[in-house]
Amino acid sequence: MGMKLLRAVCHPHSTHSRALQDLECIIPSDMPSDEREVSFGKHLMRAGDRATIAGRFGKGLLMYKRALRFLELGEKSSATDLVVCLNKIAQVCRDQALYEEGEAAAKRALVVAEMQLGDNSQLVAATLNILGAIYQAQERYREAEIEYVWALEVGRSPGKRPDVSVGRTMNNLAVVLSHRNKNREAIEMFAKALEIFEGAFHDLHPDIGITLNNMAALYRKIGFLDIAEMLYVRANDNFVAVLGSDHPQSGMNFAALAAVYREQGRLRESETLYRFALKVLEHALGEKHSRVRTVLKGLAELYSRMGRVKEAFQLEARVFAAEHDPLSP
Repeated sequence: MGMKLLRAVCHPHSTHSRALQDLECIIPSDMPSDEREVSFGKHLMRAGDRATIAGRFGKGLLMYKRALRFLELGEKSSATDLVVCLNKIAQVCRDQALYEEGEAAAKRALVVAEMQLGDNSQLVAATLNILGAIYQAQERYREAEIEYVWALEVGRSPGKRPDVSVGRTMNNLAVVLSHRNKNREAIEMFAKALEIFEGAFHDLHPDIGITLNNMAALYRKIGFLDIAEMLYVRANDNFVAVLGSDHPQSGMNFAALAAVYREQGRLRESETLYRFALKVLEHALGEKHSRVRTVLKGLAELYSRMGRVKEAFQLEARVFAAEHDPLSP
């Protein structure tokens, strides 16, 4: 039954039909039917992982959905496999702005995890984090805060040192708190997350850079530009050392620091950083990407302050054209 279903969902001329060929080679034909369903599901999940890592999110989502169909059919499918697959679907949907579908998948994963794995399962905490991230992406900050707080309660173990997953939840929660203008609580939460990451990774890791970057954004928002500059510089050193200066995360951090320099009146330094950030992001993401447009807007504002009105207008025209291009990512 499993191979028959796979043939039904894989068009013979589609690239997805490769999954069928792989499964026919890998999974023994004499394997019991219920075990084959689970094996098909796990194999398709791994194919989905490879696709999403390569940036082929549409293919990844299709693979995860097909994996879920097999896991649902397999009598020996574990609750863990189902929750993991549903969470993968929810994450890709969140990244692709398919929020309604992602929320439905995460909520279903949460029900399965709570009923079959127990309220204190780490998968429950992971699912709550994903649901919080979906709400956060939609600027539903109050709902996101509730999910992150719940994830922290589930993820913490009495007498056990908080692990990296707890630190990531704290960082996410701190970002939401900053959006809700709970600035003191946000700063305290960022500091706790940073303490966990520095204890786990010492000085260099993307999680450290991301937390520093988020803290800097909060201090910039409330007007402490000197502290924001210091944190952005620390984050920049981290990203360049770990990811390289040509990574999109480094590019966005360069642009954020450029904005601080602009607000401090250090206009020449700001222009240099903006131009470098633009070069990095255009090369990594393409000229019409939303992050490139964000940097173009910042540079246009800088040129307006410098009296370079023509150059500012040209950049704003580029942004307008990209925003109204249906193919812009």
